[in-house]
Amino acid sequence: MTEFNPPISERETEELIEIAHSSTEHWKLDAINQAKKELIRRNVTQKEQNEVIEKWKKEADEYFKNEADRLEKNKTESYSTWEMILIFIIGPLKFFRWYDDVFTLRKENYYLKFKQRIIILTLGFISWFIFIYTSFHSYEQKRLEEIEKIDISDWKKKHGYE
Repeated sequence: MTEFNPPISERETEELIEIAHSSTEHWKLDAINQAKKELIRRNVTQKEQNEVIEKWKKEADEYFKNEADRLEKNKTESYSTWEMILIFIIGPLKFFRWYDDVFTLRKENYYLKFKQRIIILTLGFISWFIFIYTSFHSYEQKRLEEIEKIDISDWKKKHGYE
């Protein structure tokens, strides 16, 4: 007889019921048999076991119902204005850290938030690109103007260009 850690005989009754009514995909056959013997030793009737299993089924049904309601509610949940502004401004900067969050939204059924985030991030990237491009272009324009203002006539005379 195989020894399990913790031993089957020391486990809670509900855990024994779970083991006894599971398949060999989850537990070894030896553990299932030991759990059934331990339930008999503890005088746990089949009726009591069925009541526990029925309780679990009700809990599972309730959980799945709540989960379905939550996922349905998530479809129409939207970002607040401040969240949108924050995503617009710092989203492109933190994109690679938030990359997984975008697709987690999709998995959690936040379709509206998913679309909003994609649109806001796209607009944020475009805005940052335009800002950086115009800043660089402005800097380059000022630099060229300063170069044009420099008087090099003395240098030309000294090196024989005039």
